[in-house]
Amino acid sequence: MITLEISSNAIRLMEVNGDKIVKWASHALEPGMFQDETVSDPRALGAAVKRLMASSGIKGTKVIVSVSGLYSLSRIVTVPTAPERSVSEQEILETAGEVLPLSEEEMYLSWQTISSGAGSQQVMVVGAPKEMIDNEVQALRAVGLNPQILDIKPMALARAVNRKQALILNIEPTSFDIVMIVNDVAEVMHTRVWQQEALSVEEKAELLISALEMTVSFYDSHHAASPLDPATPLFITGQMSGDLALIEKLQAGVKYPIEPLTPPLEYPEYLPVSQYAVNIGLALKGRAASKNVRQDGYSLPNINLLPRVYQPWRPSARQIQFFGVIVVALALLFPLYQVTSKAMTETAILQSRYSILNSEMQRRQLELKNREPLQKAIANYNTIVNMGGGFTEDLRVINSLAETVGIQVQSINHAGNTITITCQANDYTIFRAYITALEESGRFATPIPPLEGYPYIKGGPIVLKPKPSQ
Repeated sequence: MITLEISSNAIRLMEVNGDKIVKWASHALEPGMFQDETVSDPRALGAAVKRLMASSGIKGTKVIVSVSGLYSLSRIVTVPTAPERSVSEQEILETAGEVLPLSEEEMYLSWQTISSGAGSQQVMVVGAPKEMIDNEVQALRAVGLNPQILDIKPMALARAVNRKQALILNIEPTSFDIVMIVNDVAEVMHTRVWQQEALSVEEKAELLISALEMTVSFYDSHHAASPLDPATPLFITGQMSGDLALIEKLQAGVKYPIEPLTPPLEYPEYLPVSQYAVNIGLALKGRAASKNVRQDGYSLPNINLLPRVYQPWRPSARQIQFFGVIVVALALLFPLYQVTSKAMTETAILQSRYSILNSEMQRRQLELKNREPLQKAIANYNTIVNMGGGFTEDLRVINSLAETVGIQVQSINHAGNTITITCQANDYTIFRAYITALEESGRFATPIPPLEGYPYIKGGPIVLKPKPSQ
């Protein structure tokens, strides 16, 4: 399993074999490849991913990929439904349209039922901007990589932490994510871009702590009866989790206990798991046993954001039913097929006889036509004989000069009064030196016609004409 985290400043790869992390690698991206966490140069991104895979030895074409949580939306909606009946796509879209500020024309929507009750179901709906997903998927497909699963980073982080209740602060150089997990569900997922280069360590810590407190206050204001427990653990992840000075300031300023990330995978002690938390969450997607949908709790969300247009085709129930009807119809028509098959067999025998006669006629016509090229070949042979030993000396000169200047002769073709050499050199200067040597040998008509692209090409066909005296 290969996971790929893509952010505006870096890409991170990870290979997982079974329950063990075996390889990982990262590469910083050049500025200008992204704009507000959206890919602006898909070709450059695809090439960067391909180079990182080649240099790290992580091979494969099927990958699980993350997408930024910026501009993404998630809501838990209540969809009325009859008992023991699944909600339809149309019902979910209609209900989501009442609470989500953006439409299907602007976002890709995915969903999963997380709780079922009497007369209704709780459905988590996640929407991500179409431009963001399209640019990222197309960049990978352009270099032969086929995303199988797509997940937004906050949900991957929630899976990596694997806690019923948790706070996550994922800090990157150009953005940070705040995720609040309550009862196994990422109730709040907030992504924000920032310009932290001009800030001091104290200012960075103050900004992050303020954003964290505002997120918790927002949640508490909507859940006055069950506010977030102050004992909820805080996990700090992302590239800047390795900034010890920043982490010390955060530890001193937050009121929640900070815990290290301990993912349920086998990995070397020196792996910076907090910096590869998104990759780990992607690897765990679909692995953890989901809870059964029940009336008193949620199931573990496992939503694939990869749009249907990019997913492999699978037949629907209606298509399978239609295929069954076709099979029955073929069985009823089988007797008619047997009669038709017999008639077709007799027709094939007649066609075969006709083909034999036609082939014989074409063979005889070909024999008649063969006389003309034979006469032409005889004329070419006489030309070579008339040249006497000159042609042999031409070959000697051609090969001798090629060996002297260091050029490889691939073929020599004689056609009457011309000799065509196909050759290749290591650079254009050697190729030019070879043509000059042929001209100065005195055996061929000069100047030798230049090739297209000359004088900066390194090889190709050279057409020579022996001097009339030879």
